[in-house]
Amino acid sequence: MKKLLVVLCVLASSTSFAARSVAAYNDKSASINLGMSSSALNVGGRLELENTQAALGGYLFLQTEKKDAGIPQVLSFGAHSLIKLVDTSSVNAYLAPGFGISMIKMEGADDVTAVGPSFRYGAQMKLRTNGAIGVERLEVWNWFDSKSASNAAFTSLVYSFAF
Repeated sequence: MKKLLVVLCVLASSTSFAARSVAAYNDKSASINLGMSSSALNVGGRLELENTQAALGGYLFLQTEKKDAGIPQVLSFGAHSLIKLVDTSSVNAYLAPGFGISMIKMEGADDVTAVGPSFRYGAQMKLRTNGAIGVERLEVWNWFDSKSASNAAFTSLVYSFAF
């Protein structure tokens, strides 16, 4: 499964780099995430250096710990390549394969620093202003330690805007 994920990420990234050479350069884009998982708050943000088909960017994400629900604290950051699957005047859908570092802290267990691929996908409705609101899912994997937390996934609301 990990090998298939690596192949898909490499193919998606190479597609975005190929599209990058013909894409027009536009404004930057930023997004703010807010969500909950078993009453544990998660917040995050991402920034794309362009608002085009093959934008390169970075992300920062924090999941707070909820001890009684068994939800770990996760701090994740990394880089990604945003690929727009659908981009009409009213909606957009995208995926963003990337690579990052995640620090996972769970009560009663050793802290884990996970290094590996990340995958973000979502859909948004465009607003009349220069923004969009929707739902997004972030998944992170740990390549080097399958015994500890090997992957984590977070779903949240997202608001994006160009500047």
